[in-house]
Formats: sequence, C-alpha cells, structure tokens
Amino acid sequence: MFMQRNVAYLLLIVTLGLIALGLVMLSSTSAVLAATDMTGVYSNLRKQCVWLGIGGIACVILSRCDYQKLLRYSPWMLGLACVLLVMCLIPHVGVKVNGSPRWLRIAGWTYQPSELAKLALILFLSWWMGKNQRHICEFKVGFLWPFLLTAPLLLLVAKQQDLGSTAIMVAIVAAILFSAGTPWRYVIPVPLVGLSAIVITSIFIPERLARWQAFLHPEHALNDKGYQQLQALIALGSGGLSGLGLGNSRQKMYYLPEVNTDFVFPIIGEEMGMWVALTVVLALLVLTLCSGWITLHAPDPAGVLLGTGITVMIALQAMMNLAVVTSLMPCKGIPLPFISYGGSNLLTCLAGIGLLFNLHRQGIYANHRAPVVAAKPYSVRM
Repeated sequence: MFMQRNVAYLLLIVTLGLIALGLVMLSSTSAVLAATDMTGVYSNLRKQCVWLGIGGIACVILSRCDYQKLLRYSPWMLGLACVLLVMCLIPHVGVKVNGSPRWLRIAGWTYQPSELAKLALILFLSWWMGKNQRHICEFKVGFLWPFLLTAPLLLLVAKQQDLGSTAIMVAIVAAILFSAGTPWRYVIPVPLVGLSAIVITSIFIPERLARWQAFLHPEHALNDKGYQQLQALIALGSGGLSGLGLGNSRQKMYYLPEVNTDFVFPIIGEEMGMWVALTVVLALLVLTLCSGWITLHAPDPAGVLLGTGITVMIALQAMMNLAVVTSLMPCKGIPLPFISYGGSNLLTCLAGIGLLFNLHRQGIYANHRAPVVAAKPYSVRM
C-alpha cells in the first residue's frame, strides 16, 4: 500500500517537472520565434499556459470520476473523433499546415483531432475488450469486430498524412489486444501489416519518400530533408556536458526549425548540457514505469487495458521523438510529451495522466475494501 501511494506522488512530481521544463524552454525560444511571426515575445507561452489550465482541469475531473462510466460512453467518443477527423478533410473547414489537413480552427485556436482520436481509441478498446473478456479468444469478438470498428479512425488519421500518429495508434491497438488475451496469431499481423502499410503509403507521398531517402543516405540530403536532423545533432553536440547556458542556444537562431515543438530536446541539450538531457530521458522512463505499476494494480481488466493504452501512447511518443532528433529514425512530426509546444498533445497527455490517477485511486480503494479476490478463469494477459 505504501509503495502504491508513493508511485502516484512520483508520477505527479515527474509530470509537473516535465511541464515546468517545457514552459522554461518555450520561454527561451519565444524571443527568436516572435521576430518571425510578428507576435509578442511570450505569445506562445501564454497560449501554452491556457492549454495547461484546460488540461489541468481535465486531469482533475478524470481523476475523480468513475472511469467505468466513462468507458460506457467511449463509442460516442469514437464517433465524435471520426466526425472531427472528417471535418479536417473538408476544404475551408480544416486547416492545412505544411500541406497536411490535420487541424481545426475554433474561436481563433487550432486543435488537432488526431490527439482526441488516440484517447478515444484507448477508451473504446478498453471498454470492448473488458466487456467481452469471456469471449476474447474468439476470432470475431476478440479481433475482427475491434479491428473493423477502429479501422475508420486509423484510415482517417492516415488520410491526413499523419503517419506518425497512425503508427502510434496501430501500436496501441496491438498492445491492448495482446494484453486482453487475444491469441498471438491474430495480434502479430496487426503491427506488421499496419507498419508495412505506413511504409508503402509513404513511398507514394513525395515529401515522405524524400525523408526516407534522407534517412538512408544522409550525406546526400544535408541541405534538404536531412538538414533538420543534422542541425539537431549539432545542437546536442554543441552543448557538451554542462551546456551553453539557458537562452544561449545558437541553433535556435534560425538554424534548427521547430525548436519549440518537435525539436525542443536538442535545444535542451545545447543550453543545459548532456546531464539535463539525460535527466529528461530518465524522467520519461520513470513516468513510464509509474504508469506501468499503476496499470498492474488496476481494479479490473478494463482498467488494466486502459492503463496499458495510456502508457503505450505516452511512452511511444517519447521514444519516437527522441529517435527522430537523434537521427535513429526518419523525420516525423511527433511532439515530446509535456515539453513540446502544442496544446492538443498537452491536453491529451494530461487527460491520460488523470485517468492513471483514477486507476490508482480506485485500485487502492478496491484493495482496501476487498483484500481477497477470487481468481477468474479469464483474465487479462500480464
């Protein structure tokens, strides 16, 4: 019991620490970006604080409500996510950035519905697999229907040319199906076919194909698609052990694009040094381990699946972002959780943390009220 309570406190401290670092780095890069987009020096910082407030409220609400009731509404949330994704594809309704129609503009603020789609996918699969746990080994119930019901969501995100988010969602589907007990022969093809489809699709999109070529032959694309990752490596190497000092980055002076969003980690390494950069990696690892611990002690199978999906979502985003900025995978627009600028992702991650606190609270209550639970012949695969 003592260990379980400390895990929640540790998760809270790590989350707040990452958010604080993100605000500090956003403040560091705002002066440079303001001269480009003609906004105030702290315009992005104010927007991020507003999203932080909204995300904090969502986190508190989701940590206190009964997640079982929330799961019962997950089909409606899945439908809402599909509607918003379709709206992104409608001309003059969706907002295109760099040629990709991924955003909606609401009252002057932009929102990325694919972030809601991730959370809706997790909630729906947790509800479906938890509700049908007794028949999970059957092909129709344990694989076919979950796949058919969530496939439109995956296809709509892929249609927006957001292949990074599509890959994360495919991994979430595979992780939840495996954890629920779906037979291996059904689960293994999911990531293999999904990732193969993503790679094949990227070949027919000229910009994505150029990124693959830059990744495979970086020496031929130093001034083109490989430029951004090259500048990121220069930033990480320039910082050394102790860094150049907060605000003293040279790469953020129009050398490295997207310094406040997808490529904020190299600026952390350049300004604060390798030790702080490694501390960020350690903090993300601790956050993942805390999420896993809470998931293992969830009060029911649906809770275990819910925690699994949230853990995979946050951990995989962090891994992919770090892999991109260190040139271990082709360039993708994946934000670093809690640190990168972007209200949609911050809101989704904070909502996920709130659900983890919910699982933790109800897990402690269940253990306190019912210390002895009879074993069931059907259970979530651990």
